[in-house]
Amino acid sequence: MDDFWVNLARLSDSLGLLALLLSALFSAYAAWRLRQQNRRLRDLARNTPRIDNFEGLREAHHGVKSIAPVAFALSLTPNAESIRPSVEKFLKYVGWKMDIEELNLNGLDPSLNLEEYVNLLREKRRLFEAKGYTEVHVFISGPIVAGAILGSLYDNWIPVKLYHKPTPAPPHLYEYWMPLL
Repeated sequence: MDDFWVNLARLSDSLGLLALLLSALFSAYAAWRLRQQNRRLRDLARNTPRIDNFEGLREAHHGVKSIAPVAFALSLTPNAESIRPSVEKFLKYVGWKMDIEELNLNGLDPSLNLEEYVNLLREKRRLFEAKGYTEVHVFISGPIVAGAILGSLYDNWIPVKLYHKPTPAPPHLYEYWMPLL
């Protein structure tokens, strides 16, 4: 009977050493693969080509280029009213006819309504798809982060064109900046 327990202990020790050896091999392999991936990512970042003819690309997207555009007016500043009248004035000035969709929040606070903002943007995107809009012209009054969030959610989709209201504002209120590329 003592031989059984001695053999079982030896088998257990052997299996433990085998498991330790396999863990070390898998860890070494994972480290090697991660090092290779990091090297490839650094090489890719180093060799990423510059955007050629950025101004030409920007101008190619300027204006209304499809049959069903929509203006998206976002007012995200506290105690601010809708920017719809400003957007309507701009559209009238440039002579464009398009629907205007709004999103109005009384400020954007990460601890209170950031999730609500993201969900509302996703709802608007589904609405734009359901209505068959083919390009979105974005007018935003709010924090820079709100624009970055919108860009992340609307990137690689239909053409999205960004407009800026400079200070002091020109008579037509907004200036075209660029599309989301």
